[in-house]
Amino acid sequence: MDYLILALFILILISLTIISFVLFKKKKVNLMVSGIMIMLLGPVIGFSSGALFLHFYDWSSGGTGEGAGYGGAILGLVTIANGILIFLIGMIGWMITLFRKITN
Repeated sequence: MDYLILALFILILISLTIISFVLFKKKKVNLMVSGIMIMLLGPVIGFSSGALFLHFYDWSSGGTGEGAGYGGAILGLVTIANGILIFLIGMIGWMITLFRKITN
């Protein structure tokens, strides 16, 4: 079941990234705004995936289930890192556009 949760997370992360760039190309949303929204979704995705990992944990193995918490935290941090990357790409693009306007 944990592989299904991980595959779903990867699918959600790729979908969010593709949607961010498609909306940017259509001039609907700036990449910086998309990056901030993805960064805000990071803790939500991290907590929910950690809760799902903990829910489907095999308690008969004798462990405490803290690996589920670590897994959720890592998935949340990966989502936040993806949001930061999109935000930085948007900021660099904005600076290039601003520099071109100043020089012309």
